[in-house]
Amino acid sequence: MTRLAPALVLVLTLSSATATSAQAINIERFRPTLDRFGFLGIQGSATPGHLRWNLALWTWYSNKPLRVRFADGTSETAIDHRLTSDLLFQLGLFGRWSLALEVPLLLYQTGETSITGFGVEDPRFTSKIRLVGKKTEKIQNKPDGPGLGLLVMVPVPIGSESFYASEDQFSFDLQALGDFHLLGAGAGLMLGWRYRVNARSVGDDTLGQEMLYGFSLKPPIPPAKGLFGLIELRGSTSFRGRRTNTLEGDIGVRYTKKDVTMTAAFGGGLVRGLGQPRFRAIFGVSWSPKTNDMDNDGIPDSIDECPRLPEDFDGFEDQDGCMDPDNDNDFIPDADDLCPNEQALEGQDENEDGCTDP
Repeated sequence: MTRLAPALVLVLTLSSATATSAQAINIERFRPTLDRFGFLGIQGSATPGHLRWNLALWTWYSNKPLRVRFADGTSETAIDHRLTSDLLFQLGLFGRWSLALEVPLLLYQTGETSITGFGVEDPRFTSKIRLVGKKTEKIQNKPDGPGLGLLVMVPVPIGSESFYASEDQFSFDLQALGDFHLLGAGAGLMLGWRYRVNARSVGDDTLGQEMLYGFSLKPPIPPAKGLFGLIELRGSTSFRGRRTNTLEGDIGVRYTKKDVTMTAAFGGGLVRGLGQPRFRAIFGVSWSPKTNDMDNDGIPDSIDECPRLPEDFDGFEDQDGCMDPDNDNDFIPDADDLCPNEQALEGQDENEDGCTDP
């Protein structure tokens, strides 16, 4: 019996190490958008203007996000309920680049006794650059037109391994982003790659490198101003069989009032691979200090009748904030009109200089 004791200790130690290694994975699939230029879990290609910043707090509930499958074909739910929060800060640089820091917290989790409670997920550093499309000006609040961007996300592996909240190793996400926006509405595509140094196993399932993909729509909801819908599909595959493939569909709304943007959505797993919940409910609020003069013409947006077009300040109706290319409405542009504020009498402007012929 004495001789068996050291062997028993060794077996228990190895078993414990194996269990810990199996849990050293972050099974969270949802990573919220960094700013109002994005959608739900898919980022937009645009970045804040130079030295502009935003704060956001996201919270979401996941129902049965982890089922452990075994070699004999049986499975059991390891996590029943999970409540996660994400606090993020983003800073724009030079109109095309941004840096962000996210601090995700596992507020509450129930399931197996050993993984019930509060934990910390791996913090994440994210860098995004817009390669194609107009750069975001310092005074711009909405990016219009097409765009292409590149995003790199690097988690810091210091989270709670025993709560399925940390990879405990180096990993990163690389994503190509494409989108089109017009007056707040938009559509976006994402194709990415999640790299792990070592594959991670949970039960009989193994996750290594993963391909990420997604599509999102943000249609306006008339007649409300600043209210938009959100429709999104996000998925992943590790090329190791259907059980490690995921696909989630979400639907929601977003409302922006001045500097504050609120988002609410719900959805669930259409393909419930490793880490994909049966149901998810999402709420987020972000604060993005905006400029009060989008066209930078010195007239506040609150009284500017043309907030996206600058006033021409030619002495004619300069207080409404709108450009007046033809002050006297004689169909001769002010640039060519020798009498821009006085309409020529009908039939008495043969040389079309905008003035009544003597």
